[in-house]
Amino acid sequence: MQPMSTALNLQATPANDMTDTPETTDNSQNPTRLKLLECAEKLFWYQGIRATSIDEIVKTADQSKGAFFHYFSSKGEITALALNKYAEEEIFEKLEKQFSQYKNIKESLLNWGHEIYNGCVMRNYKGGCFLGNTALEIGDTDPKIHAEVSKLMLEWENRLVGYFREETRTGEILMEPRQFARLVIFTLQGMMMSSKTHRDKNRTAREFQALAELYERMIKG
Repeated sequence: MQPMSTALNLQATPANDMTDTPETTDNSQNPTRLKLLECAEKLFWYQGIRATSIDEIVKTADQSKGAFFHYFSSKGEITALALNKYAEEEIFEKLEKQFSQYKNIKESLLNWGHEIYNGCVMRNYKGGCFLGNTALEIGDTDPKIHAEVSKLMLEWENRLVGYFREETRTGEILMEPRQFARLVIFTLQGMMMSSKTHRDKNRTAREFQALAELYERMIKG
């Protein structure tokens, strides 16, 4: 695995003012709304929710505060939406891609792990897991965000269990599927946190190699 280093660029390309965008009945795909949500997700992910203000979100997105409150009722609402966006794009879609491409459980997990490793390298080992970060940062103080993270983590677990139990899959997991799904999530969370903490390419490579060895030991065939 050859590490790559790229600088994180949170500054968005200036978007048209919301008055230039035709109103639609479905605001979820409005370019202004999407730009605000994208910038909020990256800011929350890389520097934390408490450290990110609405003013910083609108400045990064090159939008007005009026535009923000046109599409979002509060910082809490955009936080929940950003968490769901992250889970869908960074976890669920990537899982689906690997388990659709490979029928063998071990092969799917190994390729998924490699994709996560490459993501850590491309982000210069910054960010970690947005869900894990949020649970640590405000999970004990914000019940609504705690519930949102809990829901998404359970969905992650359930999707893994669903893939493991598909009859067309090859590879025998040497423990109960749900327990193994939890083990996979816990180990990935720990490794992403370690990668974010140490930002050491050699250490990160060794840790993901250890994850691959775990899959080799726990999945037969």
